[in-house]
Amino acid sequence: MILLARRHPKLFAAFVLALVLALFFSGRIVVRAVYWSQHREEAVAAWMTVGYVARSWRLDPRAIDAEAGLPPPQGHPLTLEQIAADRGVPVAEVIAEVEAAIATLRATAPQKP
Repeated sequence: MILLARRHPKLFAAFVLALVLALFFSGRIVVRAVYWSQHREEAVAAWMTVGYVARSWRLDPRAIDAEAGLPPPQGHPLTLEQIAADRGVPVAEVIAEVEAAIATLRATAPQKP
């Protein structure tokens, strides 16, 4: 290995760089897979965005927006608490609308075997 590094330093550096990048992206995949395997069907909370809720419940975020009567995101996604503040309603009301939308979408979704 040391002989290869001395004979072909550029090739060896490219190999090491490729190895580091592969390990980095593999690590990211594993971390995300473990995180989302532990956060399935979480109870809806005020700090969540519609996208987070959708990912946790394996639903389309735009379908949740449409079913719950929420505005589609304009730029940076808003938390449910921010949506409630913009609408001038309690956050519990927005959470209830999102939970009802989840129940409706889950009931109408095709069942997987």
